[in-house]
Amino acid sequence: MPKLESEEKKAKQRKVSTSYFDINQLELAIINRALENQLDQQPPDYVSIGKNARILTIQKRNLETLCRKMKREYKGPALEAELKKILSGSKVFSLFCFARD
Repeated sequence: MPKLESEEKKAKQRKVSTSYFDINQLELAIINRALENQLDQQPPDYVSIGKNARILTIQKRNLETLCRKMKREYKGPALEAELKKILSGSKVFSLFCFARD
């Protein structure tokens, strides 16, 4: 039982913050991982990526252009760091990330 109590204390102490990611940045981060062969599992259903490196490169270029136009972060290391925080549970998406215009 002491282990369970310590896990509850850690959960209370852990602060979860909201990620600045939008859905395009999430897809770009996953494509970056796929191009670097770091994608161990299937991406989430709401992210549509192919398995062909040529197609992934085209998607990456298009998403980077879109992020630049929207004045959002598009560089690989920053996206990877934010994706790691999301996958670890220390950050979460806002509902606005999934909102359609």
